[in-house]
Amino acid sequence: MIYDVNSADEGLYYCNVSNKYGINRATNRLQVFKPTYFVRIPTPKRLILEAGETAEVFCEAVADSRLPIKYQWTINGKVLTESQYYEILPDRLRFRSVRGRHSGIIDCAAITDVDVKLASMQLIVKDVPAHPVVETAHCSERKATIKWVAASDHGDSIKKYIVEMFTDFKKNEWETINEEVNVNKENFEVDITLTPWVNYTFRVVAVNSHGRSDMKIDGQPKEDWLTCQTRPSFPYTNPTGVKGEGTEPDNLVISWKPLDRYYWNAPNMQYLVRYKLDEPIHGWTEFLVEDSLANFTIIRDQPTFRKYLIQVQSVNSVGPSIVEPEIHYGWSGEDVPDEAPHDFRIDTQINFTTINFTWNPVHENTVNGHFVGYEIEYWKAENTIRKYSIKIPANSTYKIINSFHAVTNYSAHIRTRNKRLRSAPSHPVSFAMPEGPPGKVHNLRVYSVGSTAILLQWDAPLQPNGRIRGYFISFQNDKNETEETYVIHRQKYYLHEKSEPDTGYKVSVWAETRAGEGPTTLRPVRTWPARIPDAPIFRVKNISLDSFVVEWLPNNHSVWKMPGAAFFVNYTAESSNTWHQTEIIYLPNTEILLRNLKEDQKYFIQGIAKDGPRQSESVFLPIKTLNRDYANRLKEDSLRSAAWFIAVLGVLGIGLFTICLTFCCGNKNRQEKFAVRRKEIEIGHQQDNEEEKQFLEYQYGFKN
Repeated sequence: MIYDVNSADEGLYYCNVSNKYGINRATNRLQVFKPTYFVRIPTPKRLILEAGETAEVFCEAVADSRLPIKYQWTINGKVLTESQYYEILPDRLRFRSVRGRHSGIIDCAAITDVDVKLASMQLIVKDVPAHPVVETAHCSERKATIKWVAASDHGDSIKKYIVEMFTDFKKNEWETINEEVNVNKENFEVDITLTPWVNYTFRVVAVNSHGRSDMKIDGQPKEDWLTCQTRPSFPYTNPTGVKGEGTEPDNLVISWKPLDRYYWNAPNMQYLVRYKLDEPIHGWTEFLVEDSLANFTIIRDQPTFRKYLIQVQSVNSVGPSIVEPEIHYGWSGEDVPDEAPHDFRIDTQINFTTINFTWNPVHENTVNGHFVGYEIEYWKAENTIRKYSIKIPANSTYKIINSFHAVTNYSAHIRTRNKRLRSAPSHPVSFAMPEGPPGKVHNLRVYSVGSTAILLQWDAPLQPNGRIRGYFISFQNDKNETEETYVIHRQKYYLHEKSEPDTGYKVSVWAETRAGEGPTTLRPVRTWPARIPDAPIFRVKNISLDSFVVEWLPNNHSVWKMPGAAFFVNYTAESSNTWHQTEIIYLPNTEILLRNLKEDQKYFIQGIAKDGPRQSESVFLPIKTLNRDYANRLKEDSLRSAAWFIAVLGVLGIGLFTICLTFCCGNKNRQEKFAVRRKEIEIGHQQDNEEEKQFLEYQYGFKN
């Protein structure tokens, strides 16, 4: 015996043996190798991955130089080989897109001819659970028992098990029939109620936060499906939704919801229909509807609107259902009501939009159907085709209608209604709606046009409810001081010139008819501060159909004489609330062209001059573009002026005195004509409406 063997013990060993006949020797060689040891082992000891991730672990050992070394990887004792999930390299093992089923104990074995070294680690792949192992189902005529064993959770706790089912009637449409949430046990069992004449397929699915248990292994379906087949039997249920309602005065339509094929319980599903008048003297009549998918039948030659008792029973090839069908009530078809209500009249005319109608009720026996109520129809006298209708319950004898228009002539009548038909109309009632107070004024615009002036513009109310007589206007300042005025109906603008500078005002406008005053429309506005005295001066020239030129006159004001002073124009159309700004010009430029304007449109323009931080604004000036008729007249005047000039040249030969006198007269006439044209251009072309001309002069103080 050699204890604690080491390299010094290596060599040849002899065993000598002798007896009286002689000597013999046995020889053996002892080789001592260095033990194999790991220099790298798989780490960490517990590797956790998510499904589909890739990772690698290392394993490297050192053996005696005289010994070759070989590595072997195993998982749960099973030797690993190259696959789509594992790649084996000389010093490592690489996992590629592993799933939960690859979890387990990974061993790396370093093997030589004299020893084996082993290094282990645990691989956990978090994934959907493993598919539960299900025992064979035990099936009877009315029940199936399903048992299974708890599945591996693959690193993520199982939350529940689901039992699913499909049948031949709904193939591949899996239906959840049971959920087991008590998962803290090893064995599970559930009972499932079955129906006759059905082929069943069941499966059990485990669920965790990653999803449902894996139904495929390496791309191939792996399902534990259980099947049961039940024998035919009588129907267990009858059709639901049974109704009886006629569609014609002489028929009865019996309808129902056909049985789902799952509940047929045998082939050849049919429906036994039974009916009778709800009167003791009448007996039951029955017949068989052979179409399995039918949902109604029509019974003809019946009395109008009579009450019936109805039954619908399921029948298959085995026999009728084991459940007695319920009795339902139905009615044969309705007919036109015999009469409209009598004494249809206006009880009270409440206001300019509302009237209370009354009538005498009809007897239910005259309705010839389900008495649902009445219907009032009314129409305007000028449009008898378009009628408006309002339905009223059967227990009412009056109706207040508030949808009429003021100052309008109407007619109305009433009918009796059952579910399907209406009676002939009653005698019509004609009436006229009176005038009423107007609605709110429309599109009120309020502008501050100076330190003491406020400009108002508005449109007539969308609902005048009569003839507008005029408009009330109210100005209330910050001190609650109120000033009111009134303008006639033709005027839809007003300039208030007695405002205080830099003061907030609440401006209200409301309309008036003979019936009273309408609601107010209020807009807030604030006047400008006291005007800076050094306002820019400008003039307007070259007015055309769609443009005009604004000429700045800076040399008339010493403040704006220095180079670098700037000028621009703000402008807006009369009917718009949107302001536009032109380009900014700098001295020595003094003209701005406003183009792309609308023909025959009034614009408000304001000149603004700037010199460094200083800025000053002008008052708002109204300018109106030309219309085509005026432009044509202007051309004709120009032609007449040219003809006159030619005539003057013709008389030059008469004599110097006559020429001078004629020329002076002609020149004077031309100057007067051009002065008139220039005056019209500066104030806008002459307005046909004398009231608007006075408004412009009063508003802006612009004199000829």
